[in-house]
Amino acid sequence: MSHSQSSACLIHASRLPCTPRTLKHDVLTTTMLHCGSRIAKLFRSPVTPPFNFPRRLLIKFEFSSLFQAKGLNTSDEESDEFLPWLERKARTKISSMLWIGKSAYGRSLFASENIRTGDCILKVPYSVEITPDNLLPKIRAILSDKIGTVSKLAIILLVERKMGQSSGWAPYICCLPQHGEIHSTALQQFPDLESITLQDFMCAYFSVTSRAWESTKGLSLIPFTDFMNHDGGSKSIVLFDDDKMFSEVIADRNYAPGEEVLINYGKFPNAMLLLDFGFTLPYNIHDQVQIQLSIPHDDNLREMKLELLQHLTPKIKDAVGFNCPDDTFIIKLGS
Repeated sequence: MSHSQSSACLIHASRLPCTPRTLKHDVLTTTMLHCGSRIAKLFRSPVTPPFNFPRRLLIKFEFSSLFQAKGLNTSDEESDEFLPWLERKARTKISSMLWIGKSAYGRSLFASENIRTGDCILKVPYSVEITPDNLLPKIRAILSDKIGTVSKLAIILLVERKMGQSSGWAPYICCLPQHGEIHSTALQQFPDLESITLQDFMCAYFSVTSRAWESTKGLSLIPFTDFMNHDGGSKSIVLFDDDKMFSEVIADRNYAPGEEVLINYGKFPNAMLLLDFGFTLPYNIHDQVQIQLSIPHDDNLREMKLELLQHLTPKIKDAVGFNCPDDTFIIKLGS
């Protein structure tokens, strides 16, 4: 997929001098490296937020498609100090090949020099990634054991945001999506967080679901990496090295200076991209349509029809990760 077909990501996310790799293949076949993906699939498995609210109420975004935007790149003055701050926090170089700017899709990462296929373009130590382990003990103590990982990460963001400039993550928190003041009380069952509203939690929760990465070590927010936008045709993904304790991204093609550098979030259909990330792709090779056939229960041939359809179509899961009814099927693009 060309740059002009990259995603129009609305909920954007966001480097250690990397040792250049001459062949991406060498990296992908290294047994110590694990592939990461955005958590849309995981998010669709049953998760337990600390409050019960309708999922539809959580969705708040502007629709966008790639027909509406052209690639641009302008400096992002608000983020100029972000990478130097992150490198100081990591005590190592994160990237010398990328800079933070703004495209038609929002905050993005651009090549600062010629990038070749196989180059390591960024490397982020685990020490500057946000995981549930960052949850303060006094907060963890008031949370139910049933609280899911996504909710824990959301609470971390809430707490760090509430701390303001005294937070050790303030520059990163400032780069996350914001919302206006909503004067509805929530979280009253959490005394230390009672001044935080339900809308605050919803915003943080969906910052996590749209930005976090899933790996062998669980879920994590990876500052700087999560500024990268999605290209469904890209072969670049986040790789995790559990021995050396860092995440890295390897370029899957050549980039010229000033060109936006893209990554693949995963093989998601447009419905999932729109729901979890707020954008669609006009030519999504992973697109699919879920259909439900109404076969009357009193139909004498019902079992035979279902068996035939199930034999010809793959089993799918619904929007929250549970198996769909036997009369629900999927049609994939190009099938």
